[in-house]
Amino acid sequence: MSRLAPSWSALLAALALACGPGQAAVPPVPRPANLADFDPRAAERIAAAVARVEAEPRSGAAWSELGLVYASERLKALALECFGVAARLEPRQPKWPYREAVTLAQLGSFDEAARAMERSLALEDGYPPSHARMGDYRLSQGDLAGAEAAYRRATELDSSYPGGWVGLARVALQRDEPRAALEILERLAAEDPEDRTFRQLLAVARQQAGAAGAVPAESLLGDAELPVWNDPWELEARAFRQKPAMLAAARMIEGGQAAEALQLLMEERARGVAPAENALSVAQALVRLGRKPEALAELELALTRDPEDSTALLMKANLLDDTGDVQGAVRVLERITELQPSFAGAFAAKARKYQALGFHEPALEAFDRALELGADDFELRFARGQSLLVLQRWPAGEQAFARLVEERPEHGDAWLSLAIARLRTQGLEAAEAALARAEASGNASPQLLEDVRRSQAGARARRERKAGQGGER
Repeated sequence: MSRLAPSWSALLAALALACGPGQAAVPPVPRPANLADFDPRAAERIAAAVARVEAEPRSGAAWSELGLVYASERLKALALECFGVAARLEPRQPKWPYREAVTLAQLGSFDEAARAMERSLALEDGYPPSHARMGDYRLSQGDLAGAEAAYRRATELDSSYPGGWVGLARVALQRDEPRAALEILERLAAEDPEDRTFRQLLAVARQQAGAAGAVPAESLLGDAELPVWNDPWELEARAFRQKPAMLAAARMIEGGQAAEALQLLMEERARGVAPAENALSVAQALVRLGRKPEALAELELALTRDPEDSTALLMKANLLDDTGDVQGAVRVLERITELQPSFAGAFAAKARKYQALGFHEPALEAFDRALELGADDFELRFARGQSLLVLQRWPAGEQAFARLVEERPEHGDAWLSLAIARLRTQGLEAAEAALARAEASGNASPQLLEDVRRSQAGARARRERKAGQGGER
């Protein structure tokens, strides 16, 4: 489709008007020239996204959303303009150059795609799909060594992410090393026999290896779209390829119109949309309406369609927890951390659920993993310290709470926890000093405060009795 290219004079005028000191330029919002020729629902989507950019012209998220809408309507050149503006407005956000790279690759511009992905990786090196996509671009450039290095990095970051392994198999096939490819692909196919990408490449590897009776690769071609696997950023993008009704429902839910969204989604089902196709959206609306058991049933339906949908799994874990099934929530969180071993938030949630169940050893392991992955906040470290105390790891607990009170000297419960640990590590005087700080804070939990006072009074009485009997102080 044709589009209205922004003139250089308009761009320069926008630069002059929109750039404040130290700020990136905000150009005019690009629009298709023939919007009136679009399907009315598509035109409505585009108009809504344009309106959001006009309302928040310095929001990278608004520009990126407009780019995703354009990309979903096959207006990739317009999409690239939007992603470029988002990246200039928010230069520390790795998603924007990532989206630019994906779009450039879809246009066959692999050199430019690789440069864009390099910018994304410079901001976030720990996202495995970015490395796997970089491997794809290097492979398309004929750089087998560069592709192998990128795919290998993806597997090192997340050994369960198939994208890196599939890439290594493709490199092996390019090098005419079918045995190496077979070793990878047979394992992947055994883990997921239904994945058509694994089956297709396995057939190619068997043919290359000269295996008798190999299935012709052409009969196993998968969908034209590459698999997403565990790539939340791409899942966000693909959400914009949903039917307009689902996008409208999402907007309604975000805007507090859950009942209206639910009605729209049910109408879509009545028109023939498969229930599993919009079950996640239905569940989100039901949660907002407080209908949690029904929402759980919809999530089960969504997971029959995609058992590895991390959004549905996380919602399920939260709902199970809300309905009192903490053990069920833990099982779901275990599944999420298996699928996404670099998902810090899932490990943090799992740690808290284990802690609520009284399983402090696995809770501590999950806390430590969450912190390793970057989920480093005060409340998380405080909860970890509580598990250390329950496990009677007094020196580690003392160190943990000593750091916490240094960070927040006004936190009464942190001082109380430090007093508990110091009674076992540094003695009564050090513990009493921590208790005094907790009392002075004025915000310590009353029951915990009373428990610590009682514990210290008992320790002092025991010491005094021992001293009265001639024992050592």
